[in-house]
Amino acid sequence: MAQANCAAVGSASLFSSLLSLRLTAGAVSGEPLTGYKSLICVFLSGGNDSFNMLMPRQQAAYDEYATVRSTVAHPLANLLPITSTGQSYSEFGLHPDLPFLKTLYDQNNAAFVSNVGTMIEPVSLRQYKARSKPLPVGLFSHPNQQMHWQTFVPQVRGAGPKGWAGRVQECMSQANATSSISMNISLSGNNVLQTGPTSVPYITDPGGAVQLTEYGIDPTSQLAIDNIFSQQYKNLYQSTFAEAHQKATTAMAFKNAVTPIALTETFPNTQTGRRLKTIAKVMAARGTLSMDRQIFFINRGGWDHHTYLQVQQSNLFTELNDAIQAFWTELGHLGLQDDVVLFTASDFGRKLTSNGHGSDHAWAGNHFVIGGGVNGGKIYGQYPILATGGPFDIGRGQLLPTTSVDSYGAELASWFGVPSSELSTVFPNAENFFNPYSTPYPLGMLDPLGI
Repeated sequence: MAQANCAAVGSASLFSSLLSLRLTAGAVSGEPLTGYKSLICVFLSGGNDSFNMLMPRQQAAYDEYATVRSTVAHPLANLLPITSTGQSYSEFGLHPDLPFLKTLYDQNNAAFVSNVGTMIEPVSLRQYKARSKPLPVGLFSHPNQQMHWQTFVPQVRGAGPKGWAGRVQECMSQANATSSISMNISLSGNNVLQTGPTSVPYITDPGGAVQLTEYGIDPTSQLAIDNIFSQQYKNLYQSTFAEAHQKATTAMAFKNAVTPIALTETFPNTQTGRRLKTIAKVMAARGTLSMDRQIFFINRGGWDHHTYLQVQQSNLFTELNDAIQAFWTELGHLGLQDDVVLFTASDFGRKLTSNGHGSDHAWAGNHFVIGGGVNGGKIYGQYPILATGGPFDIGRGQLLPTTSVDSYGAELASWFGVPSSELSTVFPNAENFFNPYSTPYPLGMLDPLGI
């Protein structure tokens, strides 16, 4: 049976010397890959104001929230009530346009990770102000923080060692051994997250994949084209054209497997709804595609709410909520709810202080994770004090992270099948925050022993 390994990662030349990665030479020991598993990243591009997604309901904490958020605060009566253990109080609330997320949370099929952000190593408020610890490059910048959330290597400007999902694919090179489709499948074009040192995502969209005109329609033409492309070309132009043909035939095989799939649920005709519908169809075709591991990427823009925060966020949360409801229900029909984990990512959190009609760029934020394998009904990480001048306030309501993206990612990768011995290869900064060998589930959110 196939085992996860990092042989495909190759040599240290693929990574910055800054990272001190531990690379393997050949297969490593690990649990055999059994069954099917899928990760879905929903990237909320622009910087979701996530302290208006997950808020305190305990009166004293809510009062602090309402004071610091002023004109953008939600009334206490409008919050959807949830509870959590492990925090300094138990009463929390969700944005009023996320009722299905509340349902999943109450059913223990969803969880939140609080005050999470990109870091190189743990840093205190005093160390931040003294600049005595290394900080992410381009902190508070959209392009830099989008990159860091996709690479988890915030000390490097640009893509650096590529994306962490790309590294996962190369560490699990024996998964999908007989499939021509990349483990990483993007519904939103090229992205850094799914690009590895030697691998790229397979790109599709709700409209279908591109294929050669007439190829597969006329058998005579198909035979002729196949004969031409079976040759070994030395000419660069010819070999490039042959590679394009291979991609086109792969696209046709993908289309032939996915297009006939009929789903039970009616999905919303929105950006997120259409993309989650396509993902459900690809999952249903996993047997035909010979895939036992898949990572999907959706980018949903529009979250940079410097103005009109409440109206714009309400519209986007309604879109997310309704699309996820159709998707989760469809997963039930497919028998896949325990085999899929959907999680959010974003550029950064936003300032707690209002600019009058919205909020500006900050650092730490909150995220949600959905799946039958989630130890749900709980907020993981440390939900911060929201009062101005609190212990994590670096100024004007910009919060210092208390949970690193590495801990968040390790939970996802460990559940997906990356062995603990390879977590520090996938997440080069992981050992600054936890012991990947002994604690592959540093938050406990997806730990199968924690159920």
